[in-house]
Amino acid sequence: MATKKFSVTFWLYARYAKGDGTFGAPSRRVLGDFSPADAKDRIYIVKKGVPALALDEARQKAREWKAAIAEGIDPSSPIQAADSKPAVALDTVATVFAEYFKRHVMKEGQKDGRGRPLAPLRSAQEIKRIFEHYIFADLQGNERWRDRAVAVITRRDVTSLLDTIQDANGATQADAVLAQLSSMFNWYAARGDDFASPIVRGMKRTKPSERKRKRILTDEEIRIFWQACETLETFGAFCQLLLLTLQRREKLRLMHRDYVTSDGLWTIPTEDREKGNAEHVRLSGMAMQIVRNQPTTATKPYIFQGRLDGPINGFTDDKAELDAKMEEIAGHPIPHWVLHDLRRTGKTLMIRAGVSPHVSERVLGHVIPGVEGVYDQHDYLAEKTAALRKLATLVARILDLKGNVVPMKSRGHSQSSTEMRLKAESDRVTAI
Repeated sequence: MATKKFSVTFWLYARYAKGDGTFGAPSRRVLGDFSPADAKDRIYIVKKGVPALALDEARQKAREWKAAIAEGIDPSSPIQAADSKPAVALDTVATVFAEYFKRHVMKEGQKDGRGRPLAPLRSAQEIKRIFEHYIFADLQGNERWRDRAVAVITRRDVTSLLDTIQDANGATQADAVLAQLSSMFNWYAARGDDFASPIVRGMKRTKPSERKRKRILTDEEIRIFWQACETLETFGAFCQLLLLTLQRREKLRLMHRDYVTSDGLWTIPTEDREKGNAEHVRLSGMAMQIVRNQPTTATKPYIFQGRLDGPINGFTDDKAELDAKMEEIAGHPIPHWVLHDLRRTGKTLMIRAGVSPHVSERVLGHVIPGVEGVYDQHDYLAEKTAALRKLATLVARILDLKGNVVPMKSRGHSQSSTEMRLKAESDRVTAI
């Protein structure tokens, strides 16, 4: 039986631009001949000099031609006459991002109302990372949208990209990519006449209520966590101090020996555009002991020094090792948790220890909302010091199983050894 031969041609019917800037009567031009990757038992004939296109390629080429026609360009004419309108290069995702990053993200050459230079967005490096690793190309370096014309990107294209990212990297990462694309598209649309963002409401893959975490470590998990940290040197000490200080991971990662005084006062630098920061906290004696145990030198001044000259970085492998060690110690799987959960755990422990919520919020460095945040300018250093001391005392009790139950005694009786030890710890921290 003879194999059948087929000939399928793609056409684009439109009003094509003429050399004088006007548009001619509707006509059709050849995009190419159909040549699928999987033709099975069929043979598709492609005429000489005509591009061979799969269905998706034909659709993409049609979109690009339509965008060129809107710019007054006849995409079917490879060479224009000398007196015709010069071709206008279509803005690609990469070229638009370069301008967007320069003007909107880095604020280059921009000043505020008082003539002072505007600071870049604090998320500048994260924005750049998202475009480089998820939009321009994927994590393996395979090209995606770097050279795509922005004008031809459709809602279907965005949905397809988000589907790919969600399948490989999760819904949260897909939403992060969507947010950055939406911001750039809106910025670009505000600067032009013909572009409209293809992103609409309802394209997010998660809901804010679903992203809220409530995970805290139980007392038993805290004991397992602490024991596992003791085996991991620098990263373990870093995690322990996350629990004892309640500061953000990045703030603790960049802790410099010049920022901590001998009596435990830690000055936390405030970055431009930063909304909330504890600014000054006095570390408990338990926390200071961890700090003193970390070796620093004039050339390696970070408390949690990395392998090179900078501080520790890239926590994925270390966190995986910590999880594995915790499960080994526990003898059973530990429910998933992330480093940020230590802040929530510490906040909860502070409330257990009797710390007022408005004080614990200031230890965390959260923005105080409303009138109180505007008019109450007290530094709360003494209150934050007492709060961190109470937190350390409670953590010490949790870690000390034998001293976890303190016998009740009537007035006049001598204190238990546990009570005396905790009082001595408190007195020592106060002296510091």
